[in-house]
Amino acid sequence: MKKIYIFSSLIVLFCLASCSDYLDRDKLTDTTLTYDDIFKSPHGAAGFLNNAYNTIPDGFNQVGSALFASASDEAVHSESSSLIHLFTSNSISTSNNPDDVWTAMYEGIRKCNIFLKELDPDSGLIVKYNSIDEEDRDNYRGQALFLRAYFHFELLKRYQNIFYVRKVLDPNNEDEVFGIKQCDFQEATDSIVQDCDSAILYLPTEITEDENLGRPSKAAPMALKSRVLLYAASPLNNPSGDVTLWQKAEDAAAELYDQRSALGLGLMSKSDYASIFTTPYNKEVIFATKAYSRNDIESNNFPISFQGKGYTNPTQNLVDAYAMSGTSYGDPMKNYDPEHPYTGREMRFAATILYNGASFKDATLYTYEGATDGLYATSTATKTGYYMKKFISPDISLQKGETATKSWVIFRFAEIILNYAEARNEVLDDPKDKTLHDLLNLIRNRAGLRPFRNTSEYITDKDEMREYIKKERQVELALEGHRYWDLRRWKDLDILENSAMGMKIEQVDSLDTNGNLVYDTEGNPVYKYTYTSFTAEERQFDPKLYWYPIPRTEILKYKSVGIDITQNPGW
Repeated sequence: MKKIYIFSSLIVLFCLASCSDYLDRDKLTDTTLTYDDIFKSPHGAAGFLNNAYNTIPDGFNQVGSALFASASDEAVHSESSSLIHLFTSNSISTSNNPDDVWTAMYEGIRKCNIFLKELDPDSGLIVKYNSIDEEDRDNYRGQALFLRAYFHFELLKRYQNIFYVRKVLDPNNEDEVFGIKQCDFQEATDSIVQDCDSAILYLPTEITEDENLGRPSKAAPMALKSRVLLYAASPLNNPSGDVTLWQKAEDAAAELYDQRSALGLGLMSKSDYASIFTTPYNKEVIFATKAYSRNDIESNNFPISFQGKGYTNPTQNLVDAYAMSGTSYGDPMKNYDPEHPYTGREMRFAATILYNGASFKDATLYTYEGATDGLYATSTATKTGYYMKKFISPDISLQKGETATKSWVIFRFAEIILNYAEARNEVLDDPKDKTLHDLLNLIRNRAGLRPFRNTSEYITDKDEMREYIKKERQVELALEGHRYWDLRRWKDLDILENSAMGMKIEQVDSLDTNGNLVYDTEGNPVYKYTYTSFTAEERQFDPKLYWYPIPRTEILKYKSVGIDITQNPGW
């Protein structure tokens, strides 16, 4: 299928004079291809929308080679020159923000709007030339509406005061271009929800054909609606604590949860937890980026002795959040042994983090000081005593150039369960509620933790339940790109101040009661390890980071025509 590339955003719009200016023609196509030609062709019309999917951010490389987990208390990025460090040192600005997606998202939005314009039943070229079969048009319309809503959400969660663009703007009409009013968070939320509700009407219940894998079903806009309403109800955006906003968030999550069977959704089993992130389009994944063969995730994050760069280093903060296997809520660290701190942890720990003594690629990983993969062993060796295991495919060989098929998971069913639980707790006067605890038991059961078995074990304090749900999100959704945004919407971002902790591990001789060295049956010395927590990375926090700055170029552009748009506080 031929790809059609569009270079258009609110920035570029001002200098675009014709369709030929914003269509980048495929080199294999006729260089005389016109706007009409694109939408006359079945391949061109469908390819035009297909190209919009390329705008979706790849979370594996959110900032250069860094996952956004390294901007939060989940991880440290070991490459000293990585731009992700600008977020942990308060160094981003209106003209230097490595996660500035303003232009890219408005490019994606314009692609969607152009496509929807040409899909119009009264005046669209797609209908005129029948380049997309009539029975398929609703599906394509739903895709475009969902993507438009998603791109606006990516803007909203970063910038707060955005422009919601529902039509193709004429670059030659200054009144039209600058006539769209900036909207606040709640106004933008309402518009996103409206687009999601429309997309739900048009999209199929399930994706049943392989050729459509990676496209949204009804569950995708339902999941986006759940997330944006949860953000809108959270303290950052709902300072008065308006319960009606929480009720909307609960209703949206409940609607998706209640339709899970019809939508083909559910939790993967305990034994298959790791495969959620390495097997594209499984039953837990609601929507993910396009899957393709790659090995950059492994190359960037395998430990040093396995030909990797070891970039993403989970923190001790994250390690400490994992309970011991089989424990109850009331005693999560029962049987914890400080001399063997990783033994007996619940299953998500070993599926997410590589630690000293972990089995990896039929070998044992050692991260103690002096080991090949130990602290500071190379310039990018672990800075925390840990490496990332989530997302990587350990079976591939980097030496042989092997790859694995990967997609970045954007929405999955476990998030919906946690969204539902969080919103329900805020709506209830008393969290001693069976539905609420049953939701949390789904997550606990899968993790191998003892469920809340009867009302005598229920959490009865609303604040306590809130903190538990926050911790459960931290563990269940670890490294998946949620934590930084969760801390912001909860107004908890201040915990990032000097919060990146690591574990210094030292190998020492084992001695018997007489002070003699201990040897194993093969005559090898037996070692033990000491563990000392330390600050892995000094970090700063500035309250203005609750919102990104709207790019300086946008501020100046509007000023040039006499319009002052709202910049976020502190910028």
